[in-house]
Amino acid sequence: MRIRIGKLDVFIVIAATICIVFGIVMWAAFSSIYSSLVIQNLRLSENTDTSLGYSAFQYTNPQVTNVMKFYFFNLTNPDEVKYYSAAPNMVEIGPFSVIESEQKKYLDFNGDKSQMFYQNYKKYILSKDYSCDECDWDRTLVFPNPPGLGAVGSMIDPQFKITRTGRTIIATALMILGEYPFVSHKVREVLFDGYEDALLSAAHSGFVTILSGIFKGDGGSIVPIPIPQMPKFGYFQGYNNSRDEEYWIETGKDDINQIGQVKKWAGITELPGSWWTGDHARRISGSDSGSFTQMHLDESSTADMFFSFMCRSFTKTFYKKDTIQSIPTMGYHIGYDEWDTTSDKNIGFRYRNIEKRNYFPDWPKCPPKGECHQAGSIECWKSENFCHACCDGSFYNGTYLLPPGMFPLVCYPGRLQPTPFAVVYSPPHFLFSPDEVRNPVVGMKPDPEKHEPMIYYHETYSGTTLKVVNRLQVNMPVIKSHDVPSSQNMPNVMIPLFWQEATPIYHQFIFNQVWLGFVLVPRLMTVLQFVALGFGLFLLALLFFLQLRKSKSSSVKPMRSSFLERTSNWLSSTTSNSYNSNQSGGLRRM
Repeated sequence: MRIRIGKLDVFIVIAATICIVFGIVMWAAFSSIYSSLVIQNLRLSENTDTSLGYSAFQYTNPQVTNVMKFYFFNLTNPDEVKYYSAAPNMVEIGPFSVIESEQKKYLDFNGDKSQMFYQNYKKYILSKDYSCDECDWDRTLVFPNPPGLGAVGSMIDPQFKITRTGRTIIATALMILGEYPFVSHKVREVLFDGYEDALLSAAHSGFVTILSGIFKGDGGSIVPIPIPQMPKFGYFQGYNNSRDEEYWIETGKDDINQIGQVKKWAGITELPGSWWTGDHARRISGSDSGSFTQMHLDESSTADMFFSFMCRSFTKTFYKKDTIQSIPTMGYHIGYDEWDTTSDKNIGFRYRNIEKRNYFPDWPKCPPKGECHQAGSIECWKSENFCHACCDGSFYNGTYLLPPGMFPLVCYPGRLQPTPFAVVYSPPHFLFSPDEVRNPVVGMKPDPEKHEPMIYYHETYSGTTLKVVNRLQVNMPVIKSHDVPSSQNMPNVMIPLFWQEATPIYHQFIFNQVWLGFVLVPRLMTVLQFVALGFGLFLLALLFFLQLRKSKSSSVKPMRSSFLERTSNWLSSTTSNSYNSNQSGGLRRM
């Protein structure tokens, strides 16, 4: 049996081959081609005409509206706290909102384009749109006095070697200048505008400068304790229209999963030993404020981030999955473990507590002690040994350790300068701390939904950041000091000043581009792969069916022709025989 191939058969074979080859090639090659294109677009690059590549432009000119909401704690019973050691009664007011804008300037690349340099400039504009209806920027707050309390704390800091006579002189000066534990100022002054403080004004006055030059020489100061380098005091006074320190970061040229990694900050590769102790605490690791992360994220992924405004690095771990604008994302957070300075890993982040005050006498809760039989071999700095018979709870090495959920501010936020007064960071409302931290202050109501400190949501394939929530609380240690008359009856307590929530609102075109590039295109190509393979196989099946029909029809025709031929032959032979017999009969008659 012969198979006859027509033009239609050839067309079907060619079409089926093209579809199957296309499907197989796309199945095998699309992943690598797509990954290469994504990496090329993600990399921070500079074009031949020195203009910035797409990713670098977006990074240096963020297309977001960054809303910062401030919630202030207003102290309602300052006299009771000051004179009777009462528990501070804090009332939260807010949010008072600010629009922050950033621009990275003076960009430069190293020789092989593997690193990029920039300075990060920021502006802040007060906003009524995101503030509460009753939030008046001229509203008055009562809060702890940072310059005055900072001076009280510095008096007993061993590094300044202030004698008893020196402490008396400083205490007298504070009383004359009217530096009291609590002050009252407007919200706008407390936040950005700043307010006149007698201690700051005196320390920066021309009279003190002249005396310092006479007795201490150039660069010296007759004031024996550090004074903030600001003419006025405000939490963010002097930060508007200012910049962070300088950065050198990875562009992703050598390894896309290293994109954004900070290589140098303020010209250093690790943080000063006077800030933190130990290699882990001093590391500068990860991208700037968590801007970047690696590709191909899953629940086991982790990512480091360097947060200069908190003077340290963190590690993000999986939080939860979420879908944002129809885009699947992985959420990562700075969880409890990163805030627990009682753990072995975070020992370098512990608060020095040079004032040697027990701010939380009820922590830790330990059962009645037995007898100590092995004092020399117990490591009392470890949290699991706090309640050991040979240890003394949180008291270790002559001072008191702080509970989990807090660590000190060791520098001016974002600057390579040590802070002159004690400030402690924590999640809002002491979320990650035990009840013994919240109980001494009235008004703390932690809620994980509202106060989870830092959450980042990334598109899973590229790692593109699509949602960020940064929350942080600032607290001030208030101490009892017999050297300062106004602080003799104060409690030793950690008082919250304010907490802030920063949420970038991404412009819609960013979501559109991410959805198009990382949701629609992969799905479309997957569908095309199956459609091409399926259609190719369908064409082959169709060809087989057509050939089968042809073969059946061709086998029927020979059978019919042979039947007719036999019939014709029979008729022919019959006719021939009849004719021959007639002929022979006729001859015989003749």
